[in-house]
Amino acid sequence: MKINGLIVSAIAGALLLSSCSSGGGQTAIKIGDTNITEGTVKFVSEQLIGSDDLQDAVDLLKNDYLVIEVAKAMGIELDEDEEDAAFDQAASMKAQYFGGYKAAKNVSKEYGADENVLNSIVTASSYAQKLLDQLDTAEATDDEKKQYFKDNYLRAKHVLISTVDQNTGAPLSDEEAAKAKTTADEVLAKAKNGENFDALINEYNTDPGMSTNPDGYVFTHGTMVSEFEDMTKSLQPGEIGMCETTYGYHIIQRLALDETPELFDKFYNDNLTSIENTIQNKKYDEALEAKAEELGITVEVNQDVIDAMAEEEASEATEEPAAEAEATAAAE
Repeated sequence: MKINGLIVSAIAGALLLSSCSSGGGQTAIKIGDTNITEGTVKFVSEQLIGSDDLQDAVDLLKNDYLVIEVAKAMGIELDEDEEDAAFDQAASMKAQYFGGYKAAKNVSKEYGADENVLNSIVTASSYAQKLLDQLDTAEATDDEKKQYFKDNYLRAKHVLISTVDQNTGAPLSDEEAAKAKTTADEVLAKAKNGENFDALINEYNTDPGMSTNPDGYVFTHGTMVSEFEDMTKSLQPGEIGMCETTYGYHIIQRLALDETPELFDKFYNDNLTSIENTIQNKKYDEALEAKAEELGITVEVNQDVIDAMAEEEASEATEEPAAEAEATAAAE
């Protein structure tokens, strides 16, 4: 029951922002006169965007509440139709993801979150569109786009030795998982000893996606599981390494984006729309922050509170499997 991705923001008008406190617990973020508490951050992270990284929720809330503050300071208002549309969208989302207004309110209350946070998140898109017309954001140049591609995209092939059942997705037995690890170690050794990587893919790989991406996966931050991304980043083009994810063992060969000019152009053009959108969003964010500074609207993130929340979540994550193991042992 999650909302995937970062929802753009802001239904606001009378809902928020005038020396208000958004939720319960310690203040995690302060935008102008608005205090956003740890309860609201956790609610957004777990219930709205379904992210394992609290920073995603912090970034979303920081941007959305800043949009609202700046828009109001600039005298930007939503007309009646825009307010009604935003309210209807928020109500629809509460019904879809929580079962209705009361259920959404109860869930937010359990977290100690501001019950209007979803309304605020939904409303910021309306304000953002109006702000966009008034903020100075230059078009990205071709050089900027190509440099962004070089700096932020990776290319890799891999051999996946699966540790889950290919039909059901259920984890393999301990014996089968041990065999998978042995096979993965053998493939890694063969690859590092110079055996043809494409031949190893053909012989051992269980990822059907490699057959439709014969030149490898080209990806940016957040589009692959974190272990795969981190391992690829740790390698130089041509180097080989291995990591484990919930899918299994990945023997990864990092490849250069610019192996040939033709391949570079292909990869670049395939990702151009995403690159353009990302750069323009970054320019918009920079312009928004500059306008906030001009208007005297400050943004403060209490990193100590965020770090403590992350540590608590990590601790809970390690305690749950231990508790499950103890319960299983007791039952046996």
